[in-house]
Amino acid sequence: MKSEQPVVLELRGICKNFGALAANKNIDLKVRRGTVHAIIGENGAGKSTLMNIISDIYQADAGDILLNGEKVVFKGPMDACAHGIGMVYQEFMLFPDLTVLDNIMMGFEKRRGGIFIDRRKTRAAIEEICRTYHFNIPLDEKVKGLAVAVLQQVEIVKVLYKGADIIILDEPTSVLTPQGIEGLFDAIRFLVGTGKTVLFITHKLKEVMEISDYITVLKNGEVTGNVRPDEVDEAALASLMVGREVILTAQKVEKQVAAPVLEVKGLHVRDNDGNERVKGVDLAVRAGEIVGVAGVAGSGQKELVEALFGLREAQEGRVLFEGADITSKSCRERRCLGVGYVPQDRLGEGANVEGSIWQNAIMGYHIAHGFKRKLLLDRREIDAFSGQVVKQFAVKTPTLETRVRTLSGGNIQKLIVGREFLQKNKLLIVEDPTRGIDIGAIEFIWKKIIELASEGVGILLVSHELNEVMELSDRIVVMYDGKLFDGGNAGELTEQEIGLLMAGGGTADESGRKRGA
Repeated sequence: MKSEQPVVLELRGICKNFGALAANKNIDLKVRRGTVHAIIGENGAGKSTLMNIISDIYQADAGDILLNGEKVVFKGPMDACAHGIGMVYQEFMLFPDLTVLDNIMMGFEKRRGGIFIDRRKTRAAIEEICRTYHFNIPLDEKVKGLAVAVLQQVEIVKVLYKGADIIILDEPTSVLTPQGIEGLFDAIRFLVGTGKTVLFITHKLKEVMEISDYITVLKNGEVTGNVRPDEVDEAALASLMVGREVILTAQKVEKQVAAPVLEVKGLHVRDNDGNERVKGVDLAVRAGEIVGVAGVAGSGQKELVEALFGLREAQEGRVLFEGADITSKSCRERRCLGVGYVPQDRLGEGANVEGSIWQNAIMGYHIAHGFKRKLLLDRREIDAFSGQVVKQFAVKTPTLETRVRTLSGGNIQKLIVGREFLQKNKLLIVEDPTRGIDIGAIEFIWKKIIELASEGVGILLVSHELNEVMELSDRIVVMYDGKLFDGGNAGELTEQEIGLLMAGGGTADESGRKRGA
């Protein structure tokens, strides 16, 4: 029984404060060897802070860390790594123009005489790890050409090569297909079967129930529950996280759809290197309709969305808004017409992290709607709109003057989503609206998306969360290798069939529609 395994990692009374904010409050945690221990909680619950303390990115203000029953004080992240703790971040830490081999051995090269890199010995050690843990990755290929599921394996092999016995996985399934998730879970099960220990950070309760041996729930920086999957269900876990009953499915309403608000005809788009990433795409979104775009990362979604919002020039084809050609119009002009945009890159494109809450809240609003005063910003209007965003979308912030860089990723996401959703747009282009946010906020944002569509807003939903696409969409298209394939109306195809299309599989039915086999 895994319950009889010894405790490999123990936290006692861990506290961490950021100014007046208590991120972790007297947290006690016991993690047993050879198990999968899930850490779940709302945004701002303290999950990331706790993991960063374990890996010594942050130092605790109080409390102790014990490894195999002995107290340890790390001298830095490299020291934590030397003690067998490895972390795989949600955003992969890989160099795209280097090979897989070079990425794995970076900073931990085996050397001859302490000076020269011994590539043969290093390669042999990495190949042995791949054989031992059943990872089949192309060591000589450059990272930038690999599928996301392969990149996930590269990151895991990288921490294994560094000697990790405790592996922290931060939202590891956020960009994987259902088949990719199954492959990852198989790898995790094999790892723990060999005695490795996995800390699994996620907001997907279905996955928690499937893969975990133990579950710790955090809320407001404190532990609110330590349970096993056989003791709870998803609803009970959600309640522990949020403190109330949570509806885990989208509650759709009857509605009418009207004429197309967006039409895309024969669109071709290239990336920054001149490679064609969107290949003759045709697409329509009607007023009141939610069209979901599924696909693994790197299939052309980014370039498609950028062309639709005016961030990237199209080489061929047309983009129509309410029947008018807007192909050559700027982002500013499109915004003034009533096109809103929630970008996938919330830090690089969605927010100015050095700006305040109110400065970020009015981005785009001041262009499309303006203020009563022509020359000066109207702080009364600004504070009213910003306060509405913060209140309605539960952005945790002390004041509107707070710098965005001090917020958690989930709270930044809620700020950006709230800003766009409250501007009364006719078309919303939304990328990964619930990325990195907790189950309670997901429930709220799903409800808002459905409400906006019922009010006649056309919504193009581009999400790497397949469950999200399937729950919200009236119609689904799948993007693979720059082309769109018909995923049918809501409920026509299963998750596995959509997953096959995302991976480039499937067969055509009698109508010529490419379908999952």
